[in-house]
Amino acid sequence: MSSPLASLSKTRKVPLPSEPVNPGRRGIRIYGDVPASHDSELMASMTRKLWDLEQQVKAQTDEILSKDRKIAALEDLVQTLQPQPAEATLQRQEELETLCVQLQRQVREMERFLSDYGLQWVGEPMDQEDSESKTVSEDGERDWMTAKKFWKPGDSLAPPEVDFDRLLASLQDLSELVVEGDTQVTPVPGGARLRTLEPIPLKLYRNGIMMFDGPFQPFYDPSTQRCLRDILDGFFPSELQRLYPNGVPFKVSDLRNQVYLEDGLDPFPGEGRVVGRQRMHKAWDRAEEHPGSRMTAEKFLNRLPKFVIRQGEVIDIRGPIRDTLQNCCPLPARIQEIVVETPTLATERERSQKSPNTPAPPLSMLRIKSENGEQSFLLMMQPDNTIGDVRALLAQARAMDASAFEIFSTFPPTLYQDDALTLQAAGLVPKAALLLRARRAPNSSPNFSPRPCPGPGPSPSPQ
Repeated sequence: MSSPLASLSKTRKVPLPSEPVNPGRRGIRIYGDVPASHDSELMASMTRKLWDLEQQVKAQTDEILSKDRKIAALEDLVQTLQPQPAEATLQRQEELETLCVQLQRQVREMERFLSDYGLQWVGEPMDQEDSESKTVSEDGERDWMTAKKFWKPGDSLAPPEVDFDRLLASLQDLSELVVEGDTQVTPVPGGARLRTLEPIPLKLYRNGIMMFDGPFQPFYDPSTQRCLRDILDGFFPSELQRLYPNGVPFKVSDLRNQVYLEDGLDPFPGEGRVVGRQRMHKAWDRAEEHPGSRMTAEKFLNRLPKFVIRQGEVIDIRGPIRDTLQNCCPLPARIQEIVVETPTLATERERSQKSPNTPAPPLSMLRIKSENGEQSFLLMMQPDNTIGDVRALLAQARAMDASAFEIFSTFPPTLYQDDALTLQAAGLVPKAALLLRARRAPNSSPNFSPRPCPGPGPSPSPQ
């Protein structure tokens, strides 16, 4: 038996195949058969392009998912806004109508209950501004449907042009609806008591209003605009309804020619004094502080209720008692204030509308009381106007002859007979209170001296 090594030695080795050689040419290498070398720059470029494509695919995938979420939200909204079946809609409508009728019946019952006790439901003012809802999504971001802020009409309102004459007329109408000196039930600790209803002081400036002692309310403020709309529409301001549910009279100070300085200095806190007239003012103050304890018929009527409801019927209380008192003791009539239409008033009204920020020129405000004291004429004049101009305007407003009456003042006692005398020379600027009387004989009024010529002296104080 032969050994393995012997068998290996007998194996014939096969030669390796040689490279093909073209016998008719020299040995030339065939480049197609040679393996390509490694190009590093090509590999880097292909890698970068592949990474960019992956990022683009990822961004498009995120965008598709976001659009899918928006589409799902819109589909839910469309599903919500789609009309329900007819049967469910009719059933819901019947339920709402039944609930509305039930609530109306309850409101009528409560109003009748309050009317039996002489009360009236006022309610609380509704909030004028809607709160902005903030919705956060699951990912911590704001919902795309509620992220936008919508325009509110109230944000674009410009300060309105105030018609002062119409505003004063509306305030006077509202004050006439409430009897001055009327009583009102005021809650106090441990019960309630009657309080005399006093007029509210209201100052009307060119750029705003001021009620009570402040604060100042400019016209551009939304709350002031709501207050003016209530007054011009014939209603008491809603901000006063809680304190005065039945209304309250106003004591208006017409300061339309003055601009309130919001950033100005505070007024002088001390007591003002006038040379030579301190005793007279103190005497008048004491007379007003202690008017006397005798009750007048008007005060007695104001203490009585206006109406009383008994067994569903409204019974007038003050009317019959007023008629009875009128027969035995006539009630004093109220003074009627008449604003005389003068050229100066028309010019000033036009100026305040066209250029309200310009300073007002010097004017003369005259308050002239008639012979019987039942009428008071208000005239706005220029300082260079004459007594004759005032006499002519009064005669036109009263529809009578200008020579039938005389104009005079009590302090100082002066009779104004010179029609050519100007108001500035007569000392009737900036304001004065005068009286009228029937024309008398020349020697019948020795205590009143005619105004001879311009000269210094105090102007008559308004009454």
